[in-house]
Amino acid sequence: MSKVLAFHSKLSGTSVHHDNNQCTEGNNIETKNRVSGTGGLPKCDHCKRLS
Repeated sequence: MSKVLAFHSKLSGTSVHHDNNQCTEGNNIETKNRVSGTGGLPKCDHCKRLS
């Protein structure tokens, strides 16, 4: 388990935040589209399973 500071995508249609650097969904978000924090969004299911 590799926790990182929570982040989410700034692109429309974003519905979750990520907090694990092993999450493939989170890793697919380009750096330029990442925003720090949860954005009030629930945690990604994949991140939950990795926790």
